Formats: sequence, C-alpha cells, structure tokens
Amino acid sequence: MRYLYLLMMLTSAACGEGHDLVANRAPEAFAGFDRILAQGSSVLLDGSSSSDPDGNGLSYSWRLINADDQLQLDADDSAQVTLSAEASFRGAATVELIVHDGAVASRADWVSVNFVASEALPRPIANAGYNRHLLLGQPLVLDAGRSTGSPDAYRWNHLHAPGSERQSINSGLTALVNDLAPGLHVFGLSVAAQQRWSLMDCVSIWVSGATLDSPFPEISVESYADDNLVLVADTQQPINWSLISSPNGSSSLLIGQGDNDSRLEYRSQSTGMHLFAANQNNGLADWFAVELETTP
Repeated sequence: MRYLYLLMMLTSAACGEGHDLVANRAPEAFAGFDRILAQGSSVLLDGSSSSDPDGNGLSYSWRLINADDQLQLDADDSAQVTLSAEASFRGAATVELIVHDGAVASRADWVSVNFVASEALPRPIANAGYNRHLLLGQPLVLDAGRSTGSPDAYRWNHLHAPGSERQSINSGLTALVNDLAPGLHVFGLSVAAQQRWSLMDCVSIWVSGATLDSPFPEISVESYADDNLVLVADTQQPINWSLISSPNGSSSLLIGQGDNDSRLEYRSQSTGMHLFAANQNNGLADWFAVELETTP
C-alpha cells in the first residue's frame, strides 16, 4: 500500500507539473508589417493581433531599437502606439514589441518603418476585382480590398455603360452600385498611399436577364519597354482592340495580330496614361490601363 501511495503521489505531481506547463505557454507578439513612409510622417503601429495560446489577456511593451532624437513613440504600453519622425529624418526606424500574459513573456517581434523622400515612395497597386456576370436588378458591390501598398484613399469611376448612362460612385474601400442597365459596364479604380496615386485598374461587369457562362477576355502584358507595349488577350474568340483614351485625348481602333487578333503591339505617341480595351463579338470585354513614355 505504501508503494501504491507513493506512485499516486508521483503521478499526481507529474500531472500537476504538466498542467502548469500548458497553462504557462508563451504568448506570441506581432508588431505588424514593415512600412515605407514619406519623411515627416506618423504611423500607427498595431500589436493587437498578438496572441496567447491559453487565451489570457496581454500587456504590451514597445521599444525603439534605434533611439534617435528625431523619432518618437507616443506610448510604450498600449496595443497601439504612434511612431512619429521629424521631417529631416531619413532611414529605417526599428520598433520592438514584447507581450506578456501575466506569467510568461513572448519573444520579441520587430517592425521596420522606412522614411524616404516623397518622390521615392513606391506607388500602391490598385485591384478592382475580377470580371464577372451580374443578373439584371442585382446590386453590384465593388471591392478594393485586394489592392496593395497600404492605400489610404480610393477613387472609383464608371468608365463605360450602355447608352453612356454612367453613375457617380462614392469613394471608399467598397462601393454599392444599383440599377445597372443590361450590357457591359466597366469600372476603374485608383488608390493612393500618402497622396501618391496608383495606376488605374479596371473591372468589367456584364449585366443581363439570364445567366451567361461565356468567359471574359483577360488582358496581360507580354512585354513593356518605355514606349513599346505588347498586350495579349486570353480568349478563344476573335478580338477587336481599341484605344479608349490617351494623354493627348485621342482614341482609335487598333489592329491585332494572331489567329484571332488577340495580340496587340502598340507604340506610344504621347507620355502618360493609356486605356485599352479588348472586345469580343458577344459584347464581353476587358479594359487595361498603363502609363507609357515616348522615346525622344
């Protein structure tokens, strides 16, 4: 009996010891994604996506790794803190985050914020979504959520509509559009990050009273160098190409190449934004915007 009692005590201690280990699993800190900002900017760093496997509440500890008089954190013990840089500061600021669940601290996570001259900021990339069919009377939800580059402003345009009945669309991450007439509608999206605007991305919507299974053509870039552009439309149907608009205000029909004219070679005559369309005979189309330069 004495041996049985000792065995029970050892088993109980071992189980209790294992329970303590599970209860004290370390949390995981997440300081957010690296950023590129203009000089003199401020950015909100968000550690609220940090987690604890046991579901315990977390406390936060932020620290500037490269302490500099031109950099400042507005707090160091909140889930969200603001990092500010003076206009003269240029370079990367590294901020460390450690979270604590009341018993165990996490490993450190770091986020880098690179402050550059405004003209050196990369453009964000707009993504207006995928071409699709819509039943007559069905509302359309435009969604810019797939855009990249941390955009902070959005601009939607109704570029094409049957009978030129284009609608004014509110700016925002998403937009609701109602009462679309039957036929082809094309919407353009531009996004901005710190007032630096992206190129436009286009989405085509075909509205009809019956379900339509025909696929849209999909334009892609085969090659692009300064003023020389080659576009290809992925489709098995004959394609009619057109230049919808160019910087000098001109538009024109274009001649494609290949078995179904699905390949377009274009040489720019003016510098700036060019808007192209690849139209199928059944009315479905894809639109594509690109910024071209002329060669002196």
